[in-house]
Amino acid sequence: MTESDSTFDVRDFGAVGDGETRDTDALQQALDECAARSGRLVVPPGEYLTGPLTIGSDTTLELQTGATLQFVQDHEAFPAYEGRWEGWDQTGFHPCLLVRDAENVKITGRGTVDGQGDYWWAFYEAEKPDSLVERLEDFAEANDKADDVSSFTLRPPLFQVYGSENVTVDGINLVNSPFWNTHVVYSQNVTFHDVNITNPPDAPNGDGMDIDSSEFVRVSDSYFNAGDDAICIKSGKNAEGREVGRPAAQITVSNCTVEAGHGGVVIGSEMSGDVRDVTVTGCTFTDTDRGIRIKTARDRGGVVEDLRFDTIVMRRIASPFTINGYYFMDIDSDPIPVDEGTPLVRNVHFSDITARDVESAGFFAGLPEQRFENITFSNVDIDATRPLDATDLSPAMADNYDQQHGLFCKSISDITFDDVTIRTPDTPAMVFEDTGTVSIDGLRTPDDQETPLIEAEDVDDVLIRGCDAPAEGTFLRVRGDDPGRVSLTGNHGNLADHVDVEADETLDL
Repeated sequence: MTESDSTFDVRDFGAVGDGETRDTDALQQALDECAARSGRLVVPPGEYLTGPLTIGSDTTLELQTGATLQFVQDHEAFPAYEGRWEGWDQTGFHPCLLVRDAENVKITGRGTVDGQGDYWWAFYEAEKPDSLVERLEDFAEANDKADDVSSFTLRPPLFQVYGSENVTVDGINLVNSPFWNTHVVYSQNVTFHDVNITNPPDAPNGDGMDIDSSEFVRVSDSYFNAGDDAICIKSGKNAEGREVGRPAAQITVSNCTVEAGHGGVVIGSEMSGDVRDVTVTGCTFTDTDRGIRIKTARDRGGVVEDLRFDTIVMRRIASPFTINGYYFMDIDSDPIPVDEGTPLVRNVHFSDITARDVESAGFFAGLPEQRFENITFSNVDIDATRPLDATDLSPAMADNYDQQHGLFCKSISDITFDDVTIRTPDTPAMVFEDTGTVSIDGLRTPDDQETPLIEAEDVDDVLIRGCDAPAEGTFLRVRGDDPGRVSLTGNHGNLADHVDVEADETLDL
């Protein structure tokens, strides 16, 4: 240690770093000393085998290039821990690396935090040893909650920031988490810059980063390759989430690269405490199941609002845009009374986005009792020509929905498209059902696109301008018991000659 700057070396506390000796006590003692003296702990190259560790306030942890914190493959080394799993406060296994109830913490360097998660993943479905079964039985008794997501979600997250403030993570690698890779919960002013977050594709619940009921979070210039959703924003689940009532808010994600995952940036489905004021800009998503995804369901409650996604490039994705109010629900269900469990999504804006080689142009579904509100697109180019069987998944994850190449919209109050291009190998390119106002200005499709281009069923208002009339065939097909109103103003050519009405009532154009 250097007294003048309070810099510590873990080897001075007895850490060996040979990948065989457990260095838990030496590492934790060094971290505790560092917190007591507002110090900097240096971890030089080596493999430091360790149990779970906790970082206190006023601490800088520097993992040098070649240094790895390698967490033991031994569930008995992980004590019980009261935290948050899948939107509920409950007891599970202690996180591998934890910052809790702390402030002014920095983790930096080019080293690695390795959860050695394959030990835990094997227990997800396989037979568990008696000692682990007993631990899980103790957790179940303490929690008195039924997990409706999976059989074993109480595994340790790799890195958790809980109830903390002014935390910065810069440069490190976070890999092979037993559960979620990085979890920021009940915290404020947290920054991630130039981090690499990796979980293998077969890692169950292998989310990259979950920002959970936290505010003023910034994620920039980082790389994600996840076994589940890559960057997630959450705020609690159902009645408990609403009672806790802590939103995820004031969040920015910029200049990030997502190579794989179930979704590039995902909101929900645990969003009962509200999600608001989110900006995602300058990112690339490749080989993710979905690009931008908002998922919720009845009984979640909560409001997701004021989101902006811009300057994003996507490639080889099942669906670049998904807003789903029917997560694991029947999309054909009848309306029910609106109450505190009715979720709402509103004010979501997409601009300057390119999506290439995707299967479905988009999926947007509010609820019949609560239409989602104010969804807009500006300067968006979608090439939805990838075969629908390129992947074996449903982009929507809603029951009784048949995947299609075109953009699908149902139970949305108002949705706007300005300067949008859609390419599909079949028709229609856009389908609207049970929707309020559809406004389209400058829709572009290939000259050889089959018709009809747009199909509207039980839509209140269809407003179309700035579009080219096709040489032949149907531009717009209107269906339903009440065809609503269609306005065709400021187009190129007479679009009225290319409107097909399949309704009992006369449609005024």
